[in-house]
Amino acid sequence: MNRRNVTGVLVLIAIAAAILYLWQPWQQDRTLKLGLDLQGGLRVVLQADEANVDREELDTARNVIENRVNQFGVSEPVVQTSGDNRIVVELPGLSAADQDRALGLIGQQAVLEFRLVRQASQNKSVGDPNNPLTLDDLEEPAFTGEILQDARADFNRMGGTTLSGAVVLFDIKREFADDFGQFTAGNIGRRMAIVLDGAIQTAPTINGRISDSGQIEGIGTLEEASDIALVLRSGSLPINLNVEEIRAIGPTLGRDSINSGARAGIIGIIAVVVTILLYYGPLFGGVLTLGLILAVLFIFGALAGLNAVLTLPGLAGLVLTIGAAVDGNVISFERIKEELRAGKALRMAMRSGFDNSLSAIIDANVTTLLAAAALYQYTSGPVRGFAVTLAIGIIASVFVNIIVVPFLLDVLTLRIKRPLIPMGFYASGIRFIKIAPVVMAISGLLALIALILVFVKPLNLSVDFTGGTTALYQVDNATDINAIRGAIDSLGIADINGGGALIQEVQDTTISNANTDEAASAQKLYSVRVGSSSTEGANDTFPTDLAAALNANLLSADFVGPSIGSDLRQGAFYAVLVAFGLILVYVGWRFWPNWIVAIAAVIASIHDVGIVMGFLDLIGTQFSIPVLAALLFVVGYSLNDSIIIADRIRENLRKLKGLSYAEIVERSVNQTLSRTIMTSGTTLLPVLALFFFGGSVLRGFSLALLIGIGFGTYSSIFILAPMVVWFKGRQQESKGRRSGRRRTT
Repeated sequence: MNRRNVTGVLVLIAIAAAILYLWQPWQQDRTLKLGLDLQGGLRVVLQADEANVDREELDTARNVIENRVNQFGVSEPVVQTSGDNRIVVELPGLSAADQDRALGLIGQQAVLEFRLVRQASQNKSVGDPNNPLTLDDLEEPAFTGEILQDARADFNRMGGTTLSGAVVLFDIKREFADDFGQFTAGNIGRRMAIVLDGAIQTAPTINGRISDSGQIEGIGTLEEASDIALVLRSGSLPINLNVEEIRAIGPTLGRDSINSGARAGIIGIIAVVVTILLYYGPLFGGVLTLGLILAVLFIFGALAGLNAVLTLPGLAGLVLTIGAAVDGNVISFERIKEELRAGKALRMAMRSGFDNSLSAIIDANVTTLLAAAALYQYTSGPVRGFAVTLAIGIIASVFVNIIVVPFLLDVLTLRIKRPLIPMGFYASGIRFIKIAPVVMAISGLLALIALILVFVKPLNLSVDFTGGTTALYQVDNATDINAIRGAIDSLGIADINGGGALIQEVQDTTISNANTDEAASAQKLYSVRVGSSSTEGANDTFPTDLAAALNANLLSADFVGPSIGSDLRQGAFYAVLVAFGLILVYVGWRFWPNWIVAIAAVIASIHDVGIVMGFLDLIGTQFSIPVLAALLFVVGYSLNDSIIIADRIRENLRKLKGLSYAEIVERSVNQTLSRTIMTSGTTLLPVLALFFFGGSVLRGFSLALLIGIGFGTYSSIFILAPMVVWFKGRQQESKGRRSGRRRTT
């Protein structure tokens, strides 16, 4: 079998696998899941036994529950405090069976105790109906679950080979190992009960010193053992919580925004396809379009196979990876055009073009993968969802760029000898470096102003970051989300507007399954969540004011804490620092000795993000989770643009002798200009459609993308290129001075 046939089989296997995982006929309720913002899910309200709970304990309980649902595999849940004694948990994309398991995990207190059995009760057994071992037969707790380092489910291995029942294996933290070891060594021959939430799980006899690990027996199934291990890993709840209500909820973006976004997406996709076909002709443009379709198929197939949840931040990652897929093909196609201009035959030009573009495609995508890995490692929730989609998309895009598209063109050009290939434009002689000092001075001034603005005028953080007010309304069926947004705007409250409000249609799952009368069926429930207003007392009166404006019944109102905790904000900050560090090391190594391009690329990216944040702050745009995802997109896009130009500089340094460093850099920028414009244009088209047709809720998200793409393109030309030229000049001057000193001595 020749190479072409092997590649064809590989492509077919990839397509079949993607379709199979997206369809999943063996799982009736498994398909690509959408997040709370796009589809909605289940809202669970947990209430403490006490009316007023210590704030620190409530926050600790929130963190424990968030850890549990994350470890359970629920992607991008929302967990936030509400009032003085409640925690609200919103779960997307769960089957009915998983909902029951998740509810059990959320409310379980998971208090683990190690207690000696009293001497008088040594003959009693766990579960013995005639002579049961009870809590009264135990001494006070000697140790609690705080000593656990890890816990995991397994089968009880009798004699090392025979499996008998499920158990939870646990490891003990190093700082408690000596104490636990001394305790068990001093009680050899006695029985020690392991108690979970007041229930005795097992009471084995201590046969020797135990200092590093142990196991909990008396568990029914492996699934039960897995759930117990999960809650033990995440820690115990400091307060007792009970399920107060369970409701089905609509998407946080609102049906109106999703419909508008879908229309905008269709318009944007059509615009991109038309542009590609016009610019590259029916053959190359058609293959590129097919490659994009396959890239999306591979991404969705992988997300479905991993049981991931797709959200708006994830869609931002998807847009970035589609841009990367377009970019990779554009890089290759522009190199093919260069070879055709040099007089090569089509198939020879294709071979050279794909070979010469490979290093640029790999380097640009590896840097983005490094950023995605850092974000995944240090964050959770929507930021981790962005990282997962980004990583999967990058891998799919590279596969399409270097395997699928070359294969398709190779097969088609065997039959189509003279395809129509519009040659487009080829820039040469534009003096970018000459005007760079003025442009860089303006850029530096803008970045400085943006930085000062962010410090002087704090960002208008959304309810995701600050918390705010939540209220539940009963309205008539004629009232829709647009009417609620308009009513919020009509109140004229500072920092609170309809576009920034999180509005969800809510359904009481216990009521929806019962018989309802005509009056009830004529009503709808909406949850409205808004951020904090700078006007004193505005949040207190907001629920009743909105109820009056809507002529609605106010069912409940309360303060809610932020859904983005301080740990996630701190994790995102660390992730960006680590990502930039990894990128500096990788790019510095790949482009050595021209390592300055790594520093220049990172500086250009920081410049772009700073200007975007400053502009959004200036016009008062709410800084929400989608806007955060847009900023992460800008980082990846800016780095990608910079790496492409840096790769051409590296190639020209080897090929072009007799030219100065500045001339080589300027020629490299000119040679990649058509690619830069084409990539930016195809990425901007869907974003422009989203900005104009996506509605007010998505406007901040799309605006951040627009500014970021524009400055990302600009900075790769007017910041990276002049910066490496300036540094090289200083380097040569320093080298000349050292040589001069050696000659004089």
